[in-house]
Amino acid sequence: MNNYIILTMRINKKPFKRCPRCDNKCLQTATKCGECGLIFSRLDYATNKAAKEMIKKGDRDYILYTSQLPKDVDYTKLLLYTLFLGLFGGHYYYVGKYIKGILMSAMMVYTIVCVVFNAYLVEALSVLYVPIGIGVIGWMISCIYVICKKFKVPVCIEMTETGGFKV
Repeated sequence: MNNYIILTMRINKKPFKRCPRCDNKCLQTATKCGECGLIFSRLDYATNKAAKEMIKKGDRDYILYTSQLPKDVDYTKLLLYTLFLGLFGGHYYYVGKYIKGILMSAMMVYTIVCVVFNAYLVEALSVLYVPIGIGVIGWMISCIYVICKKFKVPVCIEMTETGGFKV
């Protein structure tokens, strides 16, 4: 009976993982990606704070997007931001995806304007309600990704003053 349990555990375990840099399939036991050379153990030292600083500077060369949450991103906070402030893009601001956050905020402000001035906009153009649906669908997709732990977060290894990586 024990052999049966061990065999089913081996069968159900995924043999592959995806590289966050090049999206190549690698074995679970691999220490580095065979395609791009990324060393997977370095992801343990990557932080979202460093990625936010790099995004603000405009330097996106060393940023990776991974669904493995770094130590400085709390899953509970991310889930709450997505559920309650997701329509305004709060979860995107939390992880440093500022452009998506601005787009979600703009869609929500547009929704509020459409509700307030409903009679005038309905008579003018009914096509103006399309961004409202896009914003709500985007929010629902984000909720599903966060709940399933597939939401991609930008991470980067912190740099020292000399240009090397902190380890």
